[in-house]
Amino acid sequence: MTATKVREAHAHTTVSDFIGTWKLVDYSFLHEDGTVEKPWGDQVVGYLLYSAEGYMSGNLSPAGRRHSIETGDGQKRSRKRDYIAYAGPYTVEGDTVTHHVEVSLFPNWLGTAQLRYHKREGNTLTLRTPPIPSGDGVVAVQLTWEKVTK
Repeated sequence: MTATKVREAHAHTTVSDFIGTWKLVDYSFLHEDGTVEKPWGDQVVGYLLYSAEGYMSGNLSPAGRRHSIETGDGQKRSRKRDYIAYAGPYTVEGDTVTHHVEVSLFPNWLGTAQLRYHKREGNTLTLRTPPIPSGDGVVAVQLTWEKVTK
């Protein structure tokens, strides 16, 4: 598909393309060198809900999530960022959907606008963050969701 056709396809994306319940099937970090990392492994769980009233809610985690992990010296510590939960209104514009965070597990997300690039193919919705600086360079987080149907 040419870049022009991709822009045209996104220009016709509407809120109705998002409405419903989506089940998480993949959570990956895309590094700038092309490396794909699965920080939670291959088994993930989560749901993303978009309402007709313009609200969204997302909850996701690794499938084998534990409350704490052993450090090797008998100590326990909580796992770092192994659960994501937030909700609020959403807006769709072109190739992006923006989640306007009103409730979040992470206090620093409150009041922020979480922009996601989207791609829809059949019953699959892929959301990707803009590039994020990290300790190892730049990474984009990509989440793949499958539409829940009866």
